[in-house]
Amino acid sequence: MRTLALLILSSLIITGCGGSGGGSGDSATSSGNTGNGSAVSGDNGFDGNNGGSGSSGSGNTGSGSENNDNTGSGDSASNGDFAEQMLAAVNAARAQARDCGGQMMPAVPALTWDYALEQAAFVHSSNMANYNFFSHTGLNGDSPSDRVTDQGYSWSATGENIAAGQKSITAVMDGWLKSPGHCKNIMSANFTQMGASSVTNSSAQYGIYWTQVFARPR
Repeated sequence: MRTLALLILSSLIITGCGGSGGGSGDSATSSGNTGNGSAVSGDNGFDGNNGGSGSSGSGNTGSGSENNDNTGSGDSASNGDFAEQMLAAVNAARAQARDCGGQMMPAVPALTWDYALEQAAFVHSSNMANYNFFSHTGLNGDSPSDRVTDQGYSWSATGENIAAGQKSITAVMDGWLKSPGHCKNIMSANFTQMGASSVTNSSAQYGIYWTQVFARPR
C-alpha cells in the first residue's frame, strides 16, 4: 500500500462527493458529507460497442469503455506486494461467472498488471486523499481516460473503479463486486490490463482512497 504524507492547506481542500456509512456497495452521494465510513463510486462512460454517451452524477456505478487514438509512453515504480495481491484478487473474481446486479457475467481471461495504469491510479488516489474529495473527475477536471493518456498508455478501452474507507483489498473488492457497475468493470472482457493504488491520509474524510484502472491497449 502506498502512503503519502502531504501537507493539506485548508484553503485548498475540496469537499468531494461521497456516500458515508459502514456498508459496502453503491452509496448515494452528496456534496459536503462528513464522517469516516466507506464509499464506492463510479461514473457511466462511453461504451465502445455502441458509441452511447453516459452521464456522471451522484450514485452512478462503473466506468464504461471508450475509444481513443491517443498514444505516448510512460511507466512507474510498482509496490510488488500490493500489485500481486490486487491482481490476484481481480483475476480470482474473473475466473468464475458471477451475477453483477442481475446480469450474469461469464468467466473471462486473467488481466496483466501495467505500471502506467498503476501510476494513473496512484495519481488519482493521491489527489483524492490529499485534497479530500471523492470523484472520478480529477483536480483539473480530467476524466479517467485523460489520466490513462497522461501516463502515455495508448488505449482502445478504459474503465475506472474508485472507493474510500475500506481497510483492505478483501474489503474493497467485496464492495466493488456487490456493486453492479463496478462488478461489470472487473468482469469485462473488453479489458486485458489493469493497475491500482490505495493512498492513506488520516486527515481526509475517509482516510484511505482506492482506484482501479482497467484498459485494453491499441
